Amino acid sequence: MTEEEIVKINRKLKKMIHKSEIDESVARALLVRFQELRITLMILQKTGIGKTVNELRRATTNEDLSTMAKSLLKQWKKLLPEPFVATSSTKDGKSIASTDDNNSQPQRKDSINNTQCHEASKMIGRKTYQSIPSVTNVPWQTVDTIRIKSRELLANALTITRIPEGSGDPVELSARIEDAIFKEINDTTVKYGRRIRSRIFNLRDLKNPDLRTKVLLGSITPQRLAVMTADEMISDTLKEECAKFKEIAHRESQLAVDEGIGSDLIQCERCKKSNCSYSELQTLSGDEPMTLFVLCRNCGHRWRG
Repeated sequence: MTEEEIVKINRKLKKMIHKSEIDESVARALLVRFQELRITLMILQKTGIGKTVNELRRATTNEDLSTMAKSLLKQWKKLLPEPFVATSSTKDGKSIASTDDNNSQPQRKDSINNTQCHEASKMIGRKTYQSIPSVTNVPWQTVDTIRIKSRELLANALTITRIPEGSGDPVELSARIEDAIFKEINDTTVKYGRRIRSRIFNLRDLKNPDLRTKVLLGSITPQRLAVMTADEMISDTLKEECAKFKEIAHRESQLAVDEGIGSDLIQCERCKKSNCSYSELQTLSGDEPMTLFVLCRNCGHRWRG
């Protein structure tokens, strides 16, 4: 879905909220559409959909609709690129950011100032962020643009088809997968890029849905996926086919040193001499005829009959 279409959905929700005429079935359908989308931080900033969804949450009296809105806001909150400092309340009830005892000291890298917190809160429709985990509690957070883009691509791959019931959060899973890859390689250069691309390629493979399902349901952990080889990620069906091709290649290599049964009834395709030998090999399924391999003893030409 394009950004323009997201804006259209946002307008429909705003119209219902401002007119105080919330059609619960329509609103629910629009929220479901949002759940199916891969919303990025840029889209949140441009469209203001977080603010609209939060207004809907406050305006509706339907508990299910309110829960859906809260779930969306919680999911979008994870897209914020920087960790927020935990907040506490003063005696007059105002929320303040936790700081060091010495206010003259520069702000730590794992925190943001009040202005940043306010701007970020507007993205997803919250007035304040209280008790948001710090960077030490959420170790996979990052502000690196390459890593953030890698996580977005991984999340898109995980959600290329319908997500099975009981799945983990694709956004969090993609962050954990990328973090495990980064921790092993320790940079974002060529090797990192290849590792990320191979995970994306295999997760997006519609002929290999088992891998994606196992990752979403937790059978394959992010740490395990990060180090799996190409052979380990391919589907069982493809593994069987590869094994079959390897066996055929092995048998054919054996034929290279086996002259087979001599016969003057077969004419060489190349030199037209009738000085050949042949061997038979079962290369297909058991109910299929055997394949004939012919060797010309005169010129050395080999072919399948």
